[in-house]
Amino acid sequence: MSTSTELKHVVLFKFKEGTSDALIAELIEGYKALPGKIEVMKHFEYGADVSIEDLHQGYTHCFITTFPDAAGRDAYIPHQGHKEYVEVLFPHLDKILVFDFHPTVVK
Repeated sequence: MSTSTELKHVVLFKFKEGTSDALIAELIEGYKALPGKIEVMKHFEYGADVSIEDLHQGYTHCFITTFPDAAGRDAYIPHQGHKEYVEVLFPHLDKILVFDFHPTVVK
């Protein structure tokens, strides 16, 4: 096993009750646009919950960004593009969960 210097930034959204599907789609498009504005976002993926276990606690969407290292994440957080997106996003969130980790690769 080896631990990478790469950093995974996992974000889960729980939108406020009554947030329309159209607005959610617009907010997701805003997040999807960030890698084009913020160079340190090495890889970006996202998806909606499809689990059958009903353990999501209301979180409906997951976003995973890979940064080359913790310094990449540290540059992303105060980046103007990220700050502008957060200003638009936060009024529509009931809860958000953020979890960062250095992946350990098991071969």
